[in-house]
Amino acid sequence: MTDGPTTTPNPAPAPTPPAIVPTPPAAAPAKKSPERFWQLAALIVVALIVVVLIARWGVHRATSSVTDDAFIEAHIVNVAPEAVSGRLVRYLVDENDHVESGQLLAEIDPISYRDQVALAKSKLDGAQAELRRQEAGLDRLKLEVPIQIEIARRAHAAALADQAKAKESLKLTIDSVEKGVDEAQAGVAAANAEFVLAQEEYTRYSNLYKQDAVPLRRSQEVTRSRDAADAQLKLAQAKLALAQANRTQIDVAKRTLEAAEKTAQKAAEGIDLAETGNAQIKETELLTAVKKEGVTEAQRALTSAEDLLKYTQIHAPFPGIIVKRYRNLGDFASAGVPILSMYDPDLIYVTANLEETRLRGVAPGNAVELEIDAFAEPFRGRVLWLDKSTGAQFALLPRNVVSGEFTKVVQRIPVRIQIEKDDRWPQLRAGLSVRATIEHGPGDKEWADRANRELNDIETRFNSVTK
Repeated sequence: MTDGPTTTPNPAPAPTPPAIVPTPPAAAPAKKSPERFWQLAALIVVALIVVVLIARWGVHRATSSVTDDAFIEAHIVNVAPEAVSGRLVRYLVDENDHVESGQLLAEIDPISYRDQVALAKSKLDGAQAELRRQEAGLDRLKLEVPIQIEIARRAHAAALADQAKAKESLKLTIDSVEKGVDEAQAGVAAANAEFVLAQEEYTRYSNLYKQDAVPLRRSQEVTRSRDAADAQLKLAQAKLALAQANRTQIDVAKRTLEAAEKTAQKAAEGIDLAETGNAQIKETELLTAVKKEGVTEAQRALTSAEDLLKYTQIHAPFPGIIVKRYRNLGDFASAGVPILSMYDPDLIYVTANLEETRLRGVAPGNAVELEIDAFAEPFRGRVLWLDKSTGAQFALLPRNVVSGEFTKVVQRIPVRIQIEKDDRWPQLRAGLSVRATIEHGPGDKEWADRANRELNDIETRFNSVTK
């Protein structure tokens, strides 16, 4: 039966003469049998290799999660002018430059902001001068007002003393005048009595003299006594008139007392007026406080102007690499609009968007193989954490499934992977494509917590520098 199949192809070269056939027909099966064997053996080996590869692939896929949706990422920071706008007059860095923290990157035209600083300084000087003037006035008031109050009090005390003296003088004057009047009235009465008696004696002795009953000498004596009594009466009347005239001294004393009382009242009002100086001091103190607030406000305005002037110089917030320049020298830069981007090379990591069906067996701390197209050999890494939400939750156009139309789409979960550093670390670039192969396992929570703390420390350092 082996001869049949082997002889069927031989009749094809029939036109060839039989004498040219190199081998007899009986020898052909013996040469083709080893070739068939080796072909079959090779087929079996290939099949075994395929089976082994398929088995290994199956085991590999069963014990690990693989995704091509992974990229190298970094904390890219957009550096923009803070609160100032203007033309870029200096650009000191270019793309791919490594800069240190605080290094000057660019400068905006500072002329207008310098003018604002000069204006704020002049306003501050004026406010300080006005405050000094107000403080000097307050110090003067604090010196003058107590002196004025003391003078007013002393004047009031003197006026009260004069008033008391005037009262005493009035009382003494009234007593003296009234006593003088009474004394003069008594003198007039006594003189009048003497005059009446003398007049009677004169009349009687005059009649007796006419009758020659008494001598002339006696008549003359009586006449002289009558004239003396008349003179005494007139004198007493004059004294009475004088005493009565002295009553005007009472009016004078009363007017003096009234003047003293008015002076005392004015002195008391002078005290009240002088004490209003305390209210003036209080008002001046309030005005001084207002002036101080004006100085503080002017100082704040100067500080704000100086800050704006400082913001015209744009410095690196942290040590890193310039990855993009959005403006060129001479361009107008607006506040808050980025002029360049940079990132910290110490904050490079891989974000793998893993299908939700491949999450089983993935845990923080699991080893990861990172195949990067730009490198011949893969990198090694470990899982830091798995995000608590899918990427679809942050899509610009979220899906709306309430209308009834729904197509199930496998969601992807962001997984952050820490890259193990080696000599190729400086060559890594943000945005490179990565094929991530995550090994399944229970993970290493202790390592993941420690690695996250270290990453947080780096981020905290970054945040403290950018403040």
